[in-house]
Amino acid sequence: MRYTITGRNIEVTPGLKAAVEDKIGKLERYFTPDTEVIVTLSVQRERQKIEVTIPMKGNIIRAEETSNEMYVSI
Repeated sequence: MRYTITGRNIEVTPGLKAAVEDKIGKLERYFTPDTEVIVTLSVQRERQKIEVTIPMKGNIIRAEETSNEMYVSI
C-alpha cells in the first residue's frame, strides 16, 4: 500500500507516521499492493482528528475519528 500522510496545523513526526502505517497496515491483506491510502491528520484547539480515504475502483472507503489525543484517534 502507498501512503500519503499530510498534516494540518501539525507536523507529521516519524512516530505518528509509524503509528498510522502500523494500524492501517493490518488492512494490507484486503487490498492490492498498489492501493493508495490518503491520511490527513489535523489539530483544532483540543480536537485532534484523523481522516483516512482509500479510493478504489468504483468506490471510496473513508473513515474519520476525533479525540483529545492524536494516538488515540489513530
